[in-house]
Amino acid sequence: MRNYIRHPTSIPIHISAGAKSNEQVVVSNLSAGGLSFETDIPVRVGSVVDLSIPCINPDYQGEGVIVWRRSRKPTRFEVGVRFTNDDEYFRVRMVEQVCQIEEYRQQLAEAGRKLTSEEAAYEWIARFAADFGT
Repeated sequence: MRNYIRHPTSIPIHISAGAKSNEQVVVSNLSAGGLSFETDIPVRVGSVVDLSIPCINPDYQGEGVIVWRRSRKPTRFEVGVRFTNDDEYFRVRMVEQVCQIEEYRQQLAEAGRKLTSEEAAYEWIARFAADFGT
């Protein structure tokens, strides 16, 4: 049984593992407990990774542990990361904000305006982040 509700999203994040270079990936699912994404780097289960989500307000900087990895294509992997940051409030706010951004993007799409998740995030933040959660 899951402890957290997963939310599909396509928000870009940056992942780095130790001395390896910073890679931008797109989150496929996000919850207060962690996230999943696809990569072509065969990361090892148990590896600690640094996470950066620059398109939310404030930027999320944290750490996670790779808890599972599944092969998708010969050179692609789906990866699950568990957040190791104990700040539950901040993680829940981050998930709520990402959900609001995705809902905003869907509303714009229904009105005929197509934005990427990243474009929608920056626009939503400029318009609504100051009042978010108040």
